[in-house]
Amino acid sequence: MPLHPDAAAFLKAMESIPQPPDATVQEFRDAAARLMKPADPLPIGKVEDTIIKGGSGQPLTLRIYTPEGPGPFPAIVWIRGGSFTRTTLEQMDPLRRIAAKMTGCIVVSVDQRLSPEAQYPAPLDDADAAAQWTFAHAGEIGALPDCIGIAGESSGGNIAAALALRARDRGTPTFAFQLLFAPLTDASLSCPSVKTFEEGYVLTRRQLVWAYEQYAPGVPRTDPGISPLLAPDLGGMPPAVVVTIENDPVRDEGERYAERLREAGVAVRHARIDGMVHHFPGQQALMTFFGLLKDLLAEVRAT
Repeated sequence: MPLHPDAAAFLKAMESIPQPPDATVQEFRDAAARLMKPADPLPIGKVEDTIIKGGSGQPLTLRIYTPEGPGPFPAIVWIRGGSFTRTTLEQMDPLRRIAAKMTGCIVVSVDQRLSPEAQYPAPLDDADAAAQWTFAHAGEIGALPDCIGIAGESSGGNIAAALALRARDRGTPTFAFQLLFAPLTDASLSCPSVKTFEEGYVLTRRQLVWAYEQYAPGVPRTDPGISPLLAPDLGGMPPAVVVTIENDPVRDEGERYAERLREAGVAVRHARIDGMVHHFPGQQALMTFFGLLKDLLAEVRAT
């Protein structure tokens, strides 16, 4: 389908903003700070920060969003995206509030360490520590211990899927679901859409190569820890919601991940958002994502 007019306008506006590898990590972060401007906070039941021990024992901040109404609630441990290198809790705050309000879930937003200062597996270990803390403290935060899932967008989706694999292989924690929005699942960049949308859509193949170099230098690109799509077996993984974007170099790897989960007997709900781009998925994408999540939650809780 043709580009949505809003997506086309976004691409036009982004033409003058340097992207990696032409921009430095700090310039990339500064651009996010300018583009992701704070908004008036959406009122929800409660928002509070807590500090736990992260993957290496260092302090790790979690921001817990609790919806209005009587609990306990399902909970989502949410790993933020940003090419493994940028975004902050504050920048993701509006989306996490929307998620809690629209889904009726507690959202545990994870301030995992960023690359290149912290490289694989450190950010994954932080996500792991956050998930284990959430399960251990479910009663304290008003969460249903048997209805806790993992989520992430973009590079956060990579970490979320990798953590679901790790948890499956280790046997704990038992995630009830996984939610992946435009996820990076194949560090080898071998899917066709990487070539189809190689340039001209903000997220480029060069930027993806750069991002993985920041996150996991020297790690084989076929390692399931950074390429969940390439895991030999996806059986026993939690039920999934996967949303992909039409004009996106990582579109096909997200869709192939959904297909492989389904082939392994995992319940999957997938939707592709037409006319949009990776960094500008549009309002309909969020509505679709949260709608699929509600459907999945109803099924999970029924069983």
